[in-house]
Amino acid sequence: MPGPDSPADRSPRSGAAAPAPESGSVKVTASSTPYATRPTRWTLFLRTFVPWQLWRFARINLKMIRIIRRSR
Repeated sequence: MPGPDSPADRSPRSGAAAPAPESGSVKVTASSTPYATRPTRWTLFLRTFVPWQLWRFARINLKMIRIIRRSR
């Protein structure tokens, strides 16, 4: 008979909540999450639209440069 710490005892059961890990971090999986939203078509478009990504990249880099210059 397996003990209380056996791998079979730690596996999530369908419909049952996964046991909390001892390390303090919580692992969220698709089966343990009650509701997860799906990205909209617009969100998916912006994630793959290269000019938008270049603009975001430039903007955050300019912001970092400004912060670093102020700290000196």
